[in-house]
Amino acid sequence: MESNVVKAAIGFAIVMIAGFIIVGTTRETPQEKMQGAFLQTSNLLNTLALDKCTEAVKNEVGSRPYSPSESDSDHVKYVTLIWNNIGSAKRVECRYVMDQGITLLKVDDRTVIENVSAASTDSGT
Repeated sequence: MESNVVKAAIGFAIVMIAGFIIVGTTRETPQEKMQGAFLQTSNLLNTLALDKCTEAVKNEVGSRPYSPSESDSDHVKYVTLIWNNIGSAKRVECRYVMDQGITLLKVDDRTVIENVSAASTDSGT
């Protein structure tokens, strides 16, 4: 009976040691680190754009938009979100630029916010 317990304990210890060796020798490559940083930046940009644009659209139109109908982004600097049929508005477009905030907000044919200097910076990317 004791020999089965000892064998089980030794087997468990061997599995644990092998696991620690595998985890300890596995290193993230520089390319994997860059991909991770890119994904985090892209996720942060999309989250900020959705939060800020949703709030701006709600304040302007009076209805809360949910999932955008369309979106466009370079995944680093800007995100453009478009909603169709939000409250009384047929089409709402909002552009969010990293470190500048909302640079464009259009409700139907009416421009509510337009930051020309930020828009000209993006056209070069």
